[in-house]
Amino acid sequence: MKLFYHLLVTSIVFAGCSGKSNDASGQGKWGDQPALPVVSGHENFTIAGNKYYVNVMGNTIPRMPNFPSVSVKKNYARGYVADLSGKPLKGAHIGVSSSMTGGWYSSGSGVTDENGYYEFLIPAGAAYFFGTATTITYNGTPAVVGLYPAGGTTSFPSGEGVVKNFVLLSYGPANPDEIAAQPNNETNYYGGALYFWFHVNYPGDNYDGYLPSNGVIEIELTPVEPCMYGETRSFKITRQIGTYDGFNIVNIPVGKYTIKAKMSNGSQLKMKATGTVANVYEHLGLDPDEATGTSTVTFTPAWQYTPVMVSSFKSNWDALEIQLSL
Repeated sequence: MKLFYHLLVTSIVFAGCSGKSNDASGQGKWGDQPALPVVSGHENFTIAGNKYYVNVMGNTIPRMPNFPSVSVKKNYARGYVADLSGKPLKGAHIGVSSSMTGGWYSSGSGVTDENGYYEFLIPAGAAYFFGTATTITYNGTPAVVGLYPAGGTTSFPSGEGVVKNFVLLSYGPANPDEIAAQPNNETNYYGGALYFWFHVNYPGDNYDGYLPSNGVIEIELTPVEPCMYGETRSFKITRQIGTYDGFNIVNIPVGKYTIKAKMSNGSQLKMKATGTVANVYEHLGLDPDEATGTSTVTFTPAWQYTPVMVSSFKSNWDALEIQLSL
């Protein structure tokens, strides 16, 4: 069945709409949209033995959709939420938290209507967005995912009001400051993530199933069908066993993939889903969750998170842990 996504039906929280004009009311018209970015072909990556991650889509942010115009309204947060194709998203949660002198915090939030529009009163204080997320259906499973703030900023002075649009991405970097500090953190990217780990036979060792210390791991990811926005790019990641007994692959376009794992000498590797999200989602993760050589894989969001709980400028994708062995 073709992989697709849609928003779950949720109740609408919608406040303070003036209704006087398109620009003032949030009922602006969605116009023509640019063509979706083409993400095709095949990419090869090599991870050195002293490295522990690879970002397969780099730091590219896909071009943004064309949003309707909306004016700034004093003391209010307003804007639109859409997918990358420019389809307005109903039911997305957008929140703002404000802090005042003395450590007092207050918050306000709204949920987008059928036109993808939200509006709510901003609490007084130094303000920043939080809980900017929505629920999609991914491979037959409700998944809470973060939204990208168009323009890349989430903090603002609350006094004059703010207009901020958000986009549902299938890949791309989030907060650049946090990426600089934690480049292997899966939630710092809007693409999916996998974490591979293994035991190593060092010279003189002969443990069953362990990988040789001088070995080279090869992982191949090929979309089963076009991904969220039609991406068809496949990836091959080669990892020299070395200092670290594990590595992350991050920022993979969200979709469903055939995954192959072997050593460079041709020996097929056993794959087993492990960690906190293994077997939690019936239709997400490694399938089958124990396989030799070849399986299929989809990505896993943080378990039991709601849109309100998702940090701003974060993706909410968790790294599916896969143990490799001979």
